[in-house]
Amino acid sequence: MYKVLRKQTAAYMLCMAGLSTCSGAANTAAESSANLVIAEGMIDAFYTFDSSTLQPFLSEAGESEESILSYQAWAEGGNYKVLVRAPCVSESANVISCSITVQDDPVVALETGFDVTDTFHVTFEDTVIKGVETSSNDQPIYYEAREWVEVNLPEVIEGPCKREEGMRVTPGDCARAMTDGYKQFTQAKKAEASSAFIPSKFVPPVLVEAVNFKLVPLGPDLVDLDFAAYMSSIEHLQETFTRSTNWPHQNITDEAAMEDMLNEEDRFNRRESFAYAVLTKDGEREMGCVYIKPSSKPGFGAEVSLWVTKADFDEGFDAQLYDWAEQWVEMSWPFSDVAYPGRSIEWTAWDKL
Repeated sequence: MYKVLRKQTAAYMLCMAGLSTCSGAANTAAESSANLVIAEGMIDAFYTFDSSTLQPFLSEAGESEESILSYQAWAEGGNYKVLVRAPCVSESANVISCSITVQDDPVVALETGFDVTDTFHVTFEDTVIKGVETSSNDQPIYYEAREWVEVNLPEVIEGPCKREEGMRVTPGDCARAMTDGYKQFTQAKKAEASSAFIPSKFVPPVLVEAVNFKLVPLGPDLVDLDFAAYMSSIEHLQETFTRSTNWPHQNITDEAAMEDMLNEEDRFNRRESFAYAVLTKDGEREMGCVYIKPSSKPGFGAEVSLWVTKADFDEGFDAQLYDWAEQWVEMSWPFSDVAYPGRSIEWTAWDKL
């Protein structure tokens, strides 16, 4: 293929020199072929990791000369290895694009099994490179890792990755330092995942239908129903649920009630804890709540508590809801050794743990 391109390039040069007669179409085709050959040569030079070999291709490329030479040094520092090199193609009349799939240390450090494809967009004018831009199909985690390094390892950004007038001073050293930073990011993510309350792939339910009630997450839309429920049973809940006069109490304001709902919603969305309102089937009244959260005592995968209004307690609903909740958590949530303080474990025993 490249022999054909070189022959077409030679024909183009003859046309330009006036040594042969060329039609406009032939001239355009020959120039395009010449650009392809030059672009392929530039890519060859880039992956030699020798700046003196690459620089002649970029001598008329303006600002691109410095940026591409810097990127070459980064690629060398990042231990870029070409896996797939597709032939360069005409992107437009005067732009050639060349796509190369590589394995590189910074991406390997993320442990995703992904190989990035870089594309060089080379702009020509009369078979001379006038500009080069690059694009990549980097995964979102790549940018997440870079932001993590910027926040957690400022010494990397101010040291080997320091920039002057927008360009890295030591791009090769920066690539090596960022690789180490990405390794630390990956370990941090693993530690975070191992300590997470629920697995990342688990989807907490947002509607659970039972025979005579349903569960939905607590949030601002339920503030009035929730307020009415606990304010109807202040003494009952102080005795059976919080064992304290701190909640609920007569002086809870509308603002405080809404703040509580917003906090519960936020914790649910951040997957830190999960508070559910227990509603009648028609959704017109709150009968109680179920709370699922990390255990406050060692040795348990989760801690579950619940309450029902005094009226529903008197109807025997408390025992019914507890039996149902035990089965639901066991079957639908990724926990083992779930604690139900004041129920499966007596309060006196729980308080001593």
